[in-house]
Amino acid sequence: MSNKPKIRIALVGLGSIAQKAYLPILANHSKIEPILCTRNTHTLKKLSNQFRITEAYASLDELILAKPDGVMVHSSTESHALILSKLLKAKIPVFVDKPLSYSLEDSEKILELASKNKLPLYLGFNRRFAPLIKSLSEEPNPIQIGWQKNRVDLAGNPRIFIFDDFIHVIDSLRFLGKGSIQNINVVSRVKNEKLENIQVQWQQGETLLLGGMNRISGITEERTEYFTEGNKWVIHNLDSGTHFTKEEENTLKFDNWESTLHKRGFVNMIEDWINVLQERKFTHESIEDIWETHKLCETILNKVLSN
Repeated sequence: MSNKPKIRIALVGLGSIAQKAYLPILANHSKIEPILCTRNTHTLKKLSNQFRITEAYASLDELILAKPDGVMVHSSTESHALILSKLLKAKIPVFVDKPLSYSLEDSEKILELASKNKLPLYLGFNRRFAPLIKSLSEEPNPIQIGWQKNRVDLAGNPRIFIFDDFIHVIDSLRFLGKGSIQNINVVSRVKNEKLENIQVQWQQGETLLLGGMNRISGITEERTEYFTEGNKWVIHNLDSGTHFTKEEENTLKFDNWESTLHKRGFVNMIEDWINVLQERKFTHESIEDIWETHKLCETILNKVLSN
């Protein structure tokens, strides 16, 4: 039995995502001592009791004085710049939900602050760690990769549409494609200043990347297609799929007991974050990776607005 002290990780902002995706993992993790932080005292008391968490704070300043080993920020995107700046200035490693900010300028300032202090800044792109997607990333020399994510009756402000939701498609394609981006093409449908549908394509090396999101669809769904020479994979909603080769089909699925959080990559992502935190691992490559995704979002947004 290990005598190592547990890692004190605080969660700031305790809304739906924090409660459904992160707290159940952290509260049951043998290496973690979770800490809660929210201005909502009712939520603070309720979740402290539900998850048997003894350390909780009603303000960020109180939390910073308690010197946690790391902080996970799940508050609104509008609050990210201020909260992340305070934590990084206090020399505390940070995990944050995408995006860093709706503003590319604010995102750049946050990344510069993390670089200046050589602190881990971890962006929560769970799809990179979804087992079926992770296995695709290990298949060499992709010819074409497609990712379509649809929703129902959710047309919205183009910046929020792209940075809050379509960023998942953009980052996942970047992650699978590898290499520098060229030849970006964007087709979009905007009505009454609301973005309804967007389809993009670009190249990374010899790989063609195609991504789309229809938010006035008839169904909420997500579909990934990955082609190499002689092979095709189709992944549905991150949790099932099919591999085709030589006209034969092989079904890809999980054991019935596997949790949704594992299938969607949250469990493996948290393990990776813990490893980064334990090593206080800072790399310029990780900062550049975050920047490239946000910069690509801004480029795509500008093409939508110019049309």
